[in-house]
Amino acid sequence: MNFQDIGKKGMVLALSAQMVLIPPSIAMAQAEMLGTDAVIGKYTALANRDALMEEMQRADVQAEIEALGIDPAEAEARLAALSDAEIATMLTQMEDDNAGAGIVSTLFSVFVILLVTDLLCFTRFFNFTRCVR
Repeated sequence: MNFQDIGKKGMVLALSAQMVLIPPSIAMAQAEMLGTDAVIGKYTALANRDALMEEMQRADVQAEIEALGIDPAEAEARLAALSDAEIATMLTQMEDDNAGAGIVSTLFSVFVILLVTDLLCFTRFFNFTRCVR
């Protein structure tokens, strides 16, 4: 027997022992179909979490947190511990509470109301309109 035959037999013996000793459940891959909504929901939750963490990193937010007597590291740790639903709720509240977010639509609505009242001869606000009567 030469050295190569001993090496081959040892390799065959080691691989055979490995196949017998490792349970088949560990060696087998488990795959399942994922729905599109599950995948999109996961990525949306990650994007929401990242957006909230970016807001926490802003200098004015950090200054306000420190002014309230809260450690910024503790605030970030608490933010990381929030569930996906809580983060989505918090982002929705932040979007709804932005000061002046609807100012353009409000000004446009006021313009249209004044324009209509000018055209119906209830007011005389704009010089470029003529009364319908």
